Amino acid sequence: MKNVIINSVVLLSVLLFSIQSSFSQNEDFKNALNTKDMYFTGVLQQQNGKFRYDYHDIYEKDSLAKDLQASGYHGGGPSWLGIIYGAFKAGGSNLIDGLEMNVEVSGITFWSTNRDDLEKIGRIVSLVKSNDDALQLAIDKATELDIMQ
Repeated sequence: MKNVIINSVVLLSVLLFSIQSSFSQNEDFKNALNTKDMYFTGVLQQQNGKFRYDYHDIYEKDSLAKDLQASGYHGGGPSWLGIIYGAFKAGGSNLIDGLEMNVEVSGITFWSTNRDDLEKIGRIVSLVKSNDDALQLAIDKATELDIMQ
């Protein structure tokens, strides 16, 4: 009986930690979407009256392409579409649904008339590049939504 109680307490503790960790990551995504003082990753430029954001992870020093490929994903643009989309959804934002985008083998490009929309993407990329738990949550959400490749 004592072992059953101990096992139950351990299982409950792990479950509560998992829920707390997931909640914390969701808050990290919300923070990345709503604060302007967070580091930005990617290239943002103005082009033909719109703003353009490009992210090509395979050209980065800290590329995740090989790790993503080792996990069975594409590793390039299709994977980053899933990661970015999953992160926005985990953060409770539908902004990503209204953006024009182009997925390439090596990366992804978004366009918007609103610069701030694209800066949010750059902050999300920074977050998932620097936080393994946030990256995994974004991948899990994209997988759940059947968009992770």
